[in-house]
Formats: sequence, C-alpha cells, structure tokens
Amino acid sequence: MAAAHSPDRVTFLFVDYKGGAAFADCVNLPHTVGLVTDLSPHLVRRALTSLRAELRYREHLLNAKKAKDLVSLERTGDPDTPPSLLIVVDEFAALVSEVPEFVDGVVDVAQRGRSLGLHLILATQRPAGVIKDNLRANTNLRVALRMADEADSSDILGLPMAAHFDPSIPGRGAVKTGPGRIQTFQTAYAGGWTSNEPERPRIDIEEVGFGTGAAWEVPGPVVDPDLDKGPSDIARTVATVSQAARDAGVPEPRRPWLPELARAYDLARLPNPRTDERLLLGVVDDPHTQSQPTAFYEPDRDGNLAVFGTGGSGKSAALRTIAVSAAITARGGPVQVYAIDCGSGGLRMLEELPHVGAVVQGDDSERVTRLVRMLRDVVDERAARYAEVRASTIGEYRRLASAPAEPRIILLIDGIGAFREEYEYKSTPWFPVFAAFQQVATDGRPVGVHVVVSGDRPMSVPTSLGSTIQKRLVLRLAREEDYLAMDMPRDVLTVASPPGRAMLDGAELQVAVLGGDSNVSTQSRALARLRGVMVANGVQQAPPILSLPDSIPLGSLPANTGGGAVVGLDDLDLAPVVLPDRGPFMLSGPQGSGRTTALVTLAQAVRRANPAARVVYLAPRAGNVSGLPVWSTAAVGDDVAPLVDELVTLAESGTLARGQMVLVIEAVTEFTGSSVESSLERLVRAMVRADQLVVGEAEASTWSQAWSLAQPFKGGREGLLLTPNEGDGDTLLSTGLGRVRRADFPPGRGFLVTGGVARKLQVALPEPV
Repeated sequence: MAAAHSPDRVTFLFVDYKGGAAFADCVNLPHTVGLVTDLSPHLVRRALTSLRAELRYREHLLNAKKAKDLVSLERTGDPDTPPSLLIVVDEFAALVSEVPEFVDGVVDVAQRGRSLGLHLILATQRPAGVIKDNLRANTNLRVALRMADEADSSDILGLPMAAHFDPSIPGRGAVKTGPGRIQTFQTAYAGGWTSNEPERPRIDIEEVGFGTGAAWEVPGPVVDPDLDKGPSDIARTVATVSQAARDAGVPEPRRPWLPELARAYDLARLPNPRTDERLLLGVVDDPHTQSQPTAFYEPDRDGNLAVFGTGGSGKSAALRTIAVSAAITARGGPVQVYAIDCGSGGLRMLEELPHVGAVVQGDDSERVTRLVRMLRDVVDERAARYAEVRASTIGEYRRLASAPAEPRIILLIDGIGAFREEYEYKSTPWFPVFAAFQQVATDGRPVGVHVVVSGDRPMSVPTSLGSTIQKRLVLRLAREEDYLAMDMPRDVLTVASPPGRAMLDGAELQVAVLGGDSNVSTQSRALARLRGVMVANGVQQAPPILSLPDSIPLGSLPANTGGGAVVGLDDLDLAPVVLPDRGPFMLSGPQGSGRTTALVTLAQAVRRANPAARVVYLAPRAGNVSGLPVWSTAAVGDDVAPLVDELVTLAESGTLARGQMVLVIEAVTEFTGSSVESSLERLVRAMVRADQLVVGEAEASTWSQAWSLAQPFKGGREGLLLTPNEGDGDTLLSTGLGRVRRADFPPGRGFLVTGGVARKLQVALPEPV
C-alpha cells in the first residue's frame, strides 16, 4: 500500500501490544503517523480520545467542504483532503483480554469513521471469542492463513479449507470478499534478501551406464553465515518509498496521534506571553484537540495554587518555575516573590534573582513572622486603595489608578504541612502567624497577593486553607488512594513518570524548568545567567525581609519616638521600641542574658530622650555599673538608706512632674530581709503614685524569693524579660510568651511586656562612657 499510494492519500497507525517488533521497519515509512505499544489504561484513554478527535476534525472538514464522504472529497482534487487512516493491530486477541476497552473504542471509531477514511486491519491467531458480532458485521474483507483447526477456518471463511493448508508453505491463505466469494493466494514475502547479482544456475551431472545412474550436483558457493547480507527487501522498499516522498516534496502527514510529552522542557524556549497575568507552567497534553499547548498559572483567575507530590516528584522545581516565570514579565507589570522553605532547601537558589525579596527557612520564626505580617499589612493597605478606584484585580487598579509599577506579590511555601505544624499549633501569642497567613490567602487575590503552596499529600493542606485554593497541580503521589481523594485518575502518574510530570485540570502536564534539565546544578547555572540579564535590564530589587541583628548601637536609633525613650528594635517590623515613661518596670533574665548591659541602655535611652530627667541608681553593693556617669545620683550599700528616705519625702510631696525622675534598682530582690526593705517598698509605691518610672532589676530565679519588693513589679505587668524560659512570662508578669527556645535568644534578646502584651525585641548596646 505504501508503494502504491502517496502519504497524502494513505497513512498508517500501528498498534502492537507485544512491544512493536512486528512493525519495526514499517515505522520508518513516511506514511506512518504513530506506533502504539505497551498500552496502559491511561494510554488507552489517550489513544481513543485522539482518534475521536480525529473523527471530529474530519467531520467538520467534510461539512465545511460540503462532501458526504472522503471518497467524494478526493474526487474533487481538493488539496485539503486528509489521507485515509489505517489502524493496523497485531495480536488482537491479547488486546481483547488485556485492554478490552481499547478494542471496543477502536471498533466504535472504525464503525463511525468508515466514510471519513478510518479503517481497521486486525490480526489474531484464533478468532473464537475474540471477534464479536459488532466487529464481524463491519469486516467485509477476511483473510485466513493456515488455521489450527477446521472450526477456526469455518469461523472466518465459512469453509474448513484453511485448516488443510500445507504447513511447509508459509503464507498460503484464502481471502473472503463476500458470501461465497473465496479465493486462495500466496502471500508475498518481504523479509528476505534480494541480491543485485543473478543466482548461479543449477547444473545436474549424471553418469550414463547400465541401469539407473546416480545424479550429481555441483556444490554451490560457500556462504559465510556471519556475512552481512545488507538491507532486507522490506528495508529497501521503505528506503525507496521514503526517498520518493522526499523527491516529490510530499509534506509530512498530519498526525492524529501525538507522541507522549517529553521528559523535560526548557522554560526559556517555550512560547511565553511574558506577562504577570499568565505565568508559564509547562506543556500540557490535550488529546481532545490533538495538540500539546503550553499551560499557564493565571493568578487573577486561578487565585491560589497548590502543588502536591511525594519526594522526588518535582515540587520544589515547580515552585522555582513559577518564580522564574514571574521574572519574565516584560509585557506586564512587575512581580515580587517571597518564599518560605520548609523542605530541603530547594528554593534557596532563587535568592540570587532580584525580584525575589527573600527565601526564609521554615524554622526562622523571626523572619517568617515578619514576612507574613508584612504581607497582611500589604493586603489591608491595598484593599482600601483598590476600593477607592473600584478595582477588583491588580490589572484593573494599574489601569484605573495609572500605576503600572504596582507589583504583584507571590508567596511560595514549600512544605505547607510542616509550616502548618510549626505555626498553627505552636503560634506565638503576640502574632498568630498561621491565622495571618490564612487571611493573606483569603483576601489577597483581588489585590494582587497570591499564595502557592506545596504538600506531599492531600491532607497536608487544611480545610480552612483548601477553600481558598482554586487550582491544583498534582505530581506523582505516594499512594493510589491519594489520587482518589483528589478525584484524579490513579493510572496516569507512575513510579516511571519523570520529575515534573503532573495532572492539571484533568490533563497531563510536564512542568518546564529553566535549563531544560531536571539536574539541579543545571538549573542553578541557568538561574545565574537569568540574574545577569535581569540586572542588566534594570529590574528593581524586591524589598528584603531582614533579620533582627544581634548587636544594635544605641546611637544608631532615634532618641525618642512619640515622646518615649527608644531602647531597641522590635522583632516584627524592626521598628524602634519605646520604654514606658512611668510605673513599675521589671528587668529580668538569667546569667549571661545581658541584664546589666540593658540596665545601662535604659538609663542612657532616658537621658537621650529627656536630658533633664533625673536618673537615680540604687544597689545593695557596688558593681560594674554603679560608678558610671550615666546616673544623676547613685547609692550602694549603707548609703542607700538615707537616699531612700530623702526620695520618699520628695515623692510624697507631690512636687514631681510626670516622668521627671527614673529610679533604677539593681538586684532589687537582694534587699529582701535588709533594714531598708520596708522603706524601699514604700519608695517604689510612692514613685509609682507620682507617675515616675521605677526599674527593678534581678535574676529571673530570685523574684520568687522576694514578696513585698517583687509585688509592685509583678502586679504592674510591664517589664523586659531577657532570654526567658517558656513559663517566665506567666510566672513573673502574668503574660504568656508562647513557645520559646532559649537557643534563639542572643544576649539582649527578649520580650518587652506592656499592658499584658509581649513583643519580642533586641535591646541596643549602650554608648561608650
């Protein structure tokens, strides 16, 4: 058929369930549009979908050409006439037993497609139980080679003759073209070798004598069994037909059956609209339209995105692809990307890109909290601005407010299960991280803030968050039950699927990666090149998420903010922290926590904010700071009693203005049981009533040993707890601190408690004196 007809008139689709060896040479014919082997249930559906799509294509074409069938269209000589498609199936019986739905589907296609040029050629060893009535009714041409028994021959031909063909003559057969129309034939053999030289003639030699003579044969040439015989007849025919098609300029036939998706695609080489409204994901297999187009994540329409997959399936690579696509938005607005990596560090290489503000490790609670709070504040601030101009998306706001530089923000979380465990059930009371994250996920889409999370199983995403996720990218999962839980077919993705192979909206997809290779080193080098291009093009650096420094000079901070003395930086937003200007104030912490240094910092901060303030220092004994010039008045040991009596008289006189004096008592609990305990307690209470600030410093473990002196400071519920234990907040100031790891607290790091609310901070270092 290939030798008699051009590829624009006849094409072949081969189906060999045994592995494809039967059609090994025919695959190279220019007429061949596909070879189907090793059918799985998924490939069965894909094959039938493609063939049904081919039927629709031909139906629409004939309808447009006003032709009743393919033959009538061919007669018009229309160049758009599609070729006849012959579906050739070997080992049909194996298909019937192993993949029956494919057989039923192919027969259905052939029944509907006969007038459209779709035909079946089926081969099987035994027809009994294989050839069903609907198939038998639609097979007018039946060929029987030598059959195993008369029943099989009668089943095909209606006669037992095929069972009696000589076994020594392969290829002997009979063809039935209609009732009673049977003709025997000898099949031509194309698998042999034909020589360009004529065969040596046969010469028989016979002796003449009495009786019957003996015949002698001239021995033939010696043939080396290892000698290369060259191409077989079928290979030579294929080569000749292919050369003829090239010489005639016959275009390659349209393929109704596309090959499977490649194992990797280079993100930089795929068609890309380069806009932040459509971020390129990869290539999707769409047999319904017989195409493999690119697929996109559209934040304004899709909202949040979840990526599911087991280890090694390509979750981190998919998140990197979204980040890289967000970098290539020359025809849209800018995009800023932030990431929280709760996995194995697969997102760390994104830090090089200028549009990536930060990649925060999941256990860095300080920066995670600061990032989530920043995004929550952005959502709240944008909601008010967008409402003023009646904008429902960031694209509309850019147009209505003439603000094309308004950045879209994407938050990537690799390992949402670990993130949830870390910040939902162990959240800090001063800022509920997971609740704020859910608020961002819920309210962020209309204002251009989107969340993309990854998880290893469906249950890793909580129900409260799942309602905000409109799109799911499902990579290979660990268990078949997980596919069923997500309403996905369980036979599309297998252990043999390459990294990045996924399901998206019911279609198979291969996630593209920068560099076109699943190797992480290759992707890292490609990211470095991308960074150079972005910097050269002037892409602005996204605002970073900084860490709270371990060392802050007091001189680098403003003297006061809102009238209060600045003593350090807040952990949440790195803003200056102000000391209360009146009332009892506890300064506590274990050995090595930086209490003494903080005491000097508090005194210097008060003097910087209000140079006229009088800072009085009391201590049970002389220490490292008692002689510093930062104190207006200092008394230690036996000198404390007369100064306390003097200060009591002054405090009770009512002549002190608010905040005029600051009383600093170092090691206040050591005064317990001394001769000045009662008068010192009277002084503390008098100073508090006079609206003055009283700072009481002591080691955390000693506050429980002092009752009368500790009571005013504990009851005030204000203080600075450095390097605290988990229960110190409740014990000392009746304020919970949440989960605390002392290893995360360098000297000077602690909690400022004001009004029963705890704020993490770093106390500044005092200036040299």
